[in-house]
Amino acid sequence: MDELRKSITELVRPYVRAADTRTLDDPDAELAALGVDSLAVVELIVLIEKKFSVTFASDMLDWSTFRTVTSIADTVVALRGPTGTDGPDPSDPDRPHSPNGFA
Repeated sequence: MDELRKSITELVRPYVRAADTRTLDDPDAELAALGVDSLAVVELIVLIEKKFSVTFASDMLDWSTFRTVTSIADTVVALRGPTGTDGPDPSDPDRPHSPNGFA
């Protein structure tokens, strides 16, 4: 899980607007407080889905999923399942393409 958190941290780092990006090294730091906004989260969704071969279900597309690096990592682990496989088929036409629930 630590490697997963490190990978997610590196994906998130360019979107942090806080003066001190070292704050991001705390996996439980609130991303919104670090300046990560809804547009950044949309971009992160695409990056995370591609990098980790997962697909976020529409009910996961809210701030609670993307609140911290830890919450993102926990969701990725859940999507991969116990064998590390990915979530829903990315070619599924019903898969979500844009998040809802962001301000």
